[in-house]
Amino acid sequence: DGASINANTGSVAFDRTVYPVPYGAVSGTQFLEHATAGTSALAQGDVVVHVRVTDADYNVSAQGEDTITDANVTLNIERGSAVQFLATIGNTNANINSGLNGIVEVSPDSGVFEYDQTVTYTSGPSTDCPSVFSGGCILQGDIITVEYTDNNDASGKTQTVTDSATFDLRNGVLQ
Repeated sequence: DGASINANTGSVAFDRTVYPVPYGAVSGTQFLEHATAGTSALAQGDVVVHVRVTDADYNVSAQGEDTITDANVTLNIERGSAVQFLATIGNTNANINSGLNGIVEVSPDSGVFEYDQTVTYTSGPSTDCPSVFSGGCILQGDIITVEYTDNNDASGKTQTVTDSATFDLRNGVLQ
């Protein structure tokens, strides 16, 4: 009888290629907000992006849900040459957000791991933002990128894979 030992190359993907532009209130003025939304914090239109990492190397428990804790998944928002760091997940390194450690497997023995990241209207770069913003903003055409560093790909080496999506404003349709 024989057995082989091998590694798999992981992949990363967003659940969509286009996300709506997040909206909310800025300094008491409504910015791209629905007319009926009001001014409370609950009225904000945050966007949740779903990041999915597929890597069979981390599927080590046949009956339980596994967690990726030693590989980096980094999210950034880009506008031209400006880049705004959003989050790093899946690494227990003390230099990163300690509340974002680990990407959990979606079901036992699947090798598919998922993480949800909330993006607010102020999550983007500060370049070209309207003057009412004190920090960054998300504008139509901004790009969100995810980068997954697979510590052991199919050849046993480190490899980085990426995916991206855009933020876009869409018109409603009445039928």
